[in-house]
Amino acid sequence: MASFKKLQDAIALKLYQYELTIGLYMLEPWEKTLFNLFVLLMFFLATYTAYAYLPDYTSYIIAKGQYYLSPIELGS
Repeated sequence: MASFKKLQDAIALKLYQYELTIGLYMLEPWEKTLFNLFVLLMFFLATYTAYAYLPDYTSYIIAKGQYYLSPIELGS
């Protein structure tokens, strides 16, 4: 039971630090909720974009790097 209390205190401390760092402590509860929803939406959109487009973009960059770093054949 003591480890659960320590975990609960650690989570509460991180939430407190988050509110102080971002400046959410001075907002009303509905404003905090709106801001946190916006942050979560941006996080999920960035995650989806990285998941959907990063593999293709990475293979494109690797192909371009191989093209530019490979020896050029002259006179063919």
